[in-house]
Amino acid sequence: MLKKINKELLSNITVLYVEDETMIREEVSFFFKKYIKNFYCATNGLEGIKLFNEVNPDIIITDIQMPKMNGLDMIKELNTNVPVIITTAYSDIEYFLKAIELKVQKFVIKPLDLIELVSSIQDCIITNNLQDKFFEKESLLKIINENVLLSIADKNGTIIDVSSAFCDFTGFSKGELVGQKHNLLKHEDTSDEFYKNMWQTILSGKIFESEIKNKKRNGEAYIANLTISPVFKDGEIVSFTTITQDITSKKRLEQLTIEDDLTKLYNRRHFNTVLEAEIKRIRREKSFLSFLIVDIDYFKKFNDMYGHPKGDQILKNVANILKKCVNRPTDYIFRLGGEEFGVLFSGLDIEQSMDFSKRIVEAIYEEQIEHLGNEIHGVITISAGLLVHSYHYIEDDEKVYKYSDDALYEAKHAGKNRVVLSKKSK
Repeated sequence: MLKKINKELLSNITVLYVEDETMIREEVSFFFKKYIKNFYCATNGLEGIKLFNEVNPDIIITDIQMPKMNGLDMIKELNTNVPVIITTAYSDIEYFLKAIELKVQKFVIKPLDLIELVSSIQDCIITNNLQDKFFEKESLLKIINENVLLSIADKNGTIIDVSSAFCDFTGFSKGELVGQKHNLLKHEDTSDEFYKNMWQTILSGKIFESEIKNKKRNGEAYIANLTISPVFKDGEIVSFTTITQDITSKKRLEQLTIEDDLTKLYNRRHFNTVLEAEIKRIRREKSFLSFLIVDIDYFKKFNDMYGHPKGDQILKNVANILKKCVNRPTDYIFRLGGEEFGVLFSGLDIEQSMDFSKRIVEAIYEEQIEHLGNEIHGVITISAGLLVHSYHYIEDDEKVYKYSDDALYEAKHAGKNRVVLSKKSK
């Protein structure tokens, strides 16, 4: 549901908009100048910095890729607490992680939905408390009701009031929410442990801040930042106020940077990040690190015989089988590229890791997926190379990959449909 355009709020802010494409800049400028008299435009990051220092904006809207200086370099150079909205195309995925690191508040995907952009501006204004310098209390309460996802519960967790914005966002009416618990919004992926930790925190009088996955009235999942603050009277907790900030789009963009589009496994980029973190964790916990590289046998022949669409389906099938085999919280599966997958796991010694890896190879074979190009077996099989290192012996991430890859090469040349343990395992 679209948020209302709050003309009073918009008329009192100063916006800096940085966009190098003339048609887009003129369209956005024409639209916003109806509501925002102090709407300033720049065509690149260098102009943006100059204009920022002249007009002292309340919010920055910027494209990423621009000549002379891009939007992210401009933000980094400004080093400001002014909220930033990024307008970007899906082709800019490689820049999203950097934008997230710079604490960009919002992402709006091109082609721009101008109403969505208005909504994002209003969210940033409210979230960053800029309204304090514009509005009297009565007007402020109206703005909060229409724009802030706010709910109030009594000391037992029963909802006693919600904002209109919260109702619009979740799809529940105020009458459906008041008198209920917040678990009306609970998503099955959110564990009971989450709520246990939440209650321990807020009942101790502390503010609870966390991400949560919930669902709307229509079953649609969303991800939000929660801030739950206890309210005291005479030293006793009488209620809890919850501010919800929808970060679903931001999390979706984050996911795109770490996810393989076809199989929905983690991608090679995320593998590099996770492996580095896992090496540090294993050394700290004095455990074992295991890395298994998996490659589908005769995959090029399969594509030649059955066609690439069926080849893509095989990649998905193998990914799904790996998911069934690998299900501990500390296990990770990656599509490393082409028909190559990686499984990173920990806590198992050499013998246990070999048993686990053999079960994965057997699980693929037992699916009996036809592959007449595999002349030995007639079905899809995989070869795998395994490295297992005790924390004493773990080298850098490049060596972990190389040793496993060398073992995979041996498995291929030893007849395929098997796992070979790296000679470097110890």
